[in-house]
Amino acid sequence: MALRGHPSAVLVPAILAEAEALGASGAQMAAAYAAGYEVWADLIDRDPQQHHEKGWHPTGIFGPIAAAAACASLRGLDPAKAAHAIAIGASESAGLVANFGTMTKPFHAGRAAHAGVIAARLAAAGFTASPDALEHPQGFLAAASPKGNADRTSPTRAGRDWQILTQGLSVKKYPLCYCTHRALDGVLDLLREQKVPPQDVESVVVSTSRRNATVLRNARPQTGLDAKFSMQFAMASALIAGRAGLAELTDPFVQRGDIQALMARVRVEPDDRTDPARPGSAPYDQVAIETRDGRRLESARIGDERGSPQLPLSTDELWTKFASCLAVGNPQLDARSLFDALMSLERQPGVAALTGLRT
Repeated sequence: MALRGHPSAVLVPAILAEAEALGASGAQMAAAYAAGYEVWADLIDRDPQQHHEKGWHPTGIFGPIAAAAACASLRGLDPAKAAHAIAIGASESAGLVANFGTMTKPFHAGRAAHAGVIAARLAAAGFTASPDALEHPQGFLAAASPKGNADRTSPTRAGRDWQILTQGLSVKKYPLCYCTHRALDGVLDLLREQKVPPQDVESVVVSTSRRNATVLRNARPQTGLDAKFSMQFAMASALIAGRAGLAELTDPFVQRGDIQALMARVRVEPDDRTDPARPGSAPYDQVAIETRDGRRLESARIGDERGSPQLPLSTDELWTKFASCLAVGNPQLDARSLFDALMSLERQPGVAALTGLRT
C-alpha cells in the first residue's frame, strides 16, 4: 500500500509472471519493481487531488502504466519501445470506486497486472502508441485528473530522485480497506488497555477523514466483500472477535446477529481534524466507546497506522500476516521457505528458486 493505491498488488504478479517467462533473476525482478514504483510515484506527484474523489480507483488507473514500465525493465526494452509500452498501458487504465466492496475491486489489480504484461509484450513485438500519451492535452494525466490541474510539463524525476526511498511502502496489517486501519489500531489498543464486553457497549463513535468516510460506503454489510469497506464492521469485529482478519471476512461471520447488532451502534463522524503538533499532517482517526453504565473511553489520536513507513511492521509481524494469508490462499505450500526466499529476493537466481511458486 502506497501512492494512493496498491502498487505491490499490481507489480508483484506482473513481475513474477514475466520473470518466469523470461528467466529473469531476483535482482532483475527487484529492479523492475523499482522501475514500476518510480513511474507510479511520478504520475501521482503530478496531481495534488485525490483520484478517489473523482471515482477513480488509483490502483486500476495507475497500475497498468507502472506494470508496463516494470515489464519493460524486465525485457530490457530500449527507450522508444519502453515509451510505447507505457503509452499502451495508459490506454488500459480503468477502475471505479463504485465497485468497491465487490469482486470487481480486486479485479482492478489483476487486470492492471495483466495489462502491464501485455503492453510490454506488444511493444517488444513492434506495437506502437503515442509517445505523449501521458502528457498530451487529451492524454492520461488530463483525462484522469479530478480537477484538471495535473502537471503535464515538468520533466520526470523517475530514476533521479528515488521516491521508493523517501515515500516507502505501507504493508496492510488488516485485510480490510486501508481507510479502517487507523481506527482499528486505536480501538484494539484501547481494548488492550481496558476490556469492554460487547454487551456493555452503548455506542461507538469513530472520527475519520471525509475521504475515508466516503470510501467506506457499507454501513450494514451482509457479505465478507461488503465488510472490507465498512467502518461499522471493523469496529464490531474488533470488539467481538478482538481482531479483524481473514477469518472474520466471511459471510457467516458478517451475518451473525451479534455483529449486525453492534454495527448498528457504530457511528462515523467525518472530520478532517489534524494534529496541531504536526503541521501538514493527514487527518487523524479517533475512536470513542460509550458504555451502558455511562463511561466514555477514548483512544489516542491515530495519525500513522501500523504498517506505514512511519510505523513499519516487524519481521515477525510480516511473517504472521504472510502465514495467515497463505493458509487461506494455498495451505499446501511451505510458508516458511517461501517467506524466507521472498525476503531475500535480490539473491535468488530466478522464480523457480522461490520455493513453492511452481507447485
